[in-house]
Amino acid sequence: MLLALLPIVAAFALFHHRRLLAVLGMSVFSLLLAAVFLLAGAPDVAITEAAIGAALSTFVYILAIRRTGRLVVAACDVPGLVHEDHGVVAGLEVDLLKLLARSAGLELVVQLMPPEEVVASVRRGDADVGAGGLLAGEERPGVAAGPVHLPTARFAVRRRDGGDCSTPVRPFRGEMANLIESARRGEAVAVELDLARLLVLTRTCNVEFDITREQDDSGYVFVVAQRRRDLLQRLTTELDVLRRSGELEYWIRRHLT
Repeated sequence: MLLALLPIVAAFALFHHRRLLAVLGMSVFSLLLAAVFLLAGAPDVAITEAAIGAALSTFVYILAIRRTGRLVVAACDVPGLVHEDHGVVAGLEVDLLKLLARSAGLELVVQLMPPEEVVASVRRGDADVGAGGLLAGEERPGVAAGPVHLPTARFAVRRRDGGDCSTPVRPFRGEMANLIESARRGEAVAVELDLARLLVLTRTCNVEFDITREQDDSGYVFVVAQRRRDLLQRLTTELDVLRRSGELEYWIRRHLT
């Protein structure tokens, strides 16, 4: 029975996408092999296999994948794209990056931060990917942008007199918090926004706005450090597969309709 389990566990360790589970599979394989040696009358070999193969090797592998086994994402709070709700980070871009992480056998870790810190975090190497409503075509030295995964346009927004803002269902962060607070206090609001941020402002505030669509169409992108061309290529490939299969359109409708 143990001999029959060995190739099954080996195949699990070899082909599993999650690196941590693959390492655990290798550990189980070593324990089974140690049991086989013990039953075959070689207790000294069994002890060596258990100590080195199951214990020491597993410990070294886990230390090695603690950092390489994660896809760290720096993102700003843009409802619909990346947002925190009851302690859980969700949104269209989060789900897209989950698919990317799963295909690479990595664990997705999202760190929310002010928008001005997102690109700097990727450039320093503190994060692998930058997200959170980043627009294509903007100058970002030291980082490379992936393909557009969601088209948008820029809108010139000017607040009219009167009206008020309701209390948000959940607190916003960074630029959205400042913008909504300005509208709530009755201060003049005249900004240029993309579609996601425009929807948040108009749905949160019971205020009349003059909205003019600008001619320059744009789109949302992910960014990676210039040195991570491998990650950029994988990101481009995954988005292309999602687009051709129609799954990208499904995720867009789910989060933004």
